[in-house]
Amino acid sequence: MGSMTQSAFDFVRENVAQTPFHQWLLPQVLAVDERAGSVTINLPVRPEFYRLPGRPEIHGAVVAAIVDISGHAAIAAKVLHSVATVDMRVDFLRLAAGSELRAVATVVKLGRTIGVVDVRVTDDQKRLVAIGRAAYVTKSV
Repeated sequence: MGSMTQSAFDFVRENVAQTPFHQWLLPQVLAVDERAGSVTINLPVRPEFYRLPGRPEIHGAVVAAIVDISGHAAIAAKVLHSVATVDMRVDFLRLAAGSELRAVATVVKLGRTIGVVDVRVTDDQKRLVAIGRAAYVTKSV
């Protein structure tokens, strides 16, 4: 639970860091823009993320995970508590590769029960590799 003295950035960074799956994946919260309702998360790529041995392309599940993590973070930055994913879709536009992925998640609707987020994922060449939309329960669970 966030406190009034804790910044949204600090809350989101701690919230993301405490999840055991994230402690393996190692996403990095770069920015929380409260005015824009957006969160930027960077994911340094490791060989465990690859689709195939000896190939640089990143598994789609890793791309989907960063969509969900950043979408969750954007809603959590607004409500200052963890939220549950209700629905998520990801359009994979091209194979992702390179040294990092960057996800920018922007809240498009924040309701009393549901929040909706749009996410854009780019590679280290700033190429758009995936877009996502996800919905989260905004009530404290």
